[in-house]
Amino acid sequence: MRLLGLNSYQTAWTWLQKLRRAMVRPGRDKLGGTVEVDDSFVGAVETGVAGRASYAKARIVVAVEVGGPKLGRVRLRQVPDFAADSLVTFVEDSVEPGSAVHTDGWQGYVPLRDKGYRHRATVIGRDPAQASRLLHAVHRVVSLLKRWLVGTHHGRVEAKYIGS
Repeated sequence: MRLLGLNSYQTAWTWLQKLRRAMVRPGRDKLGGTVEVDDSFVGAVETGVAGRASYAKARIVVAVEVGGPKLGRVRLRQVPDFAADSLVTFVEDSVEPGSAVHTDGWQGYVPLRDKGYRHRATVIGRDPAQASRLLHAVHRVVSLLKRWLVGTHHGRVEAKYIGS
């Protein structure tokens, strides 16, 4: 706000959102090949809340191209819920049809095979270490995102500031 000489934080915030939207190329190439997809929460710790029961955290979906030791391109999006409609729409917008899509066993990903993707689901269970081994690329990206949020914003992030 001060740097741009604006009189209100709201004006600065609005400009920031407009600039972010302008920086995304609408016709950019979709991910292809083998792609890991997973959902996660972003936000502060909620006491007494476990797993998918969170209401205050932002729900995000992440897709990462994998091929060899390096991570490929990444797509992230905030979604209203983890229902099949939200998850499949994200994959259709982000991943080329015919690509191999590797997810966890969440039922919201089941319709991917009917949409032309080679879908492989791996049931992870409750062990977080198992999840990081089986879907290593997408979990690395989520981990880096959360580490950046803690380091930059001290863990203070709310769903309304994530953007969609």
